Amino acid sequence: MTIRIALLSLGLTFAIGSNVSAAPVFAPLPEMTSVLPIEPARSALRKFFDTLGDDDVHDDHYDWNDYRDATSRKDRIRDWQRMQNDAQKDYWRQQKDMQKRAIKAQRGW
Repeated sequence: MTIRIALLSLGLTFAIGSNVSAAPVFAPLPEMTSVLPIEPARSALRKFFDTLGDDDVHDDHYDWNDYRDATSRKDRIRDWQRMQNDAQKDYWRQQKDMQKRAIKAQRGW
């Protein structure tokens, strides 16, 4: 226990450098508190749990209620149909690219 305290005080002395004062070693220093990045623990845990199984990746930057209140039903249906068409095009493009890669691999290109 005393070795740990001695090592911590020695490390803190080296970290502070020329700003050594008459205050005890473990007294809070205003110069050091502003340098430390402070992030709430819940945000780090939220990001961790989101990656485990959350399929909705757009939650951080998309608000359904704002979109619903700002657009008409007709516009939302049009947007949904566009997204479906884009997804279908992406699917067929991926299928075509996969076929091309398979043919190239088969021919040894």
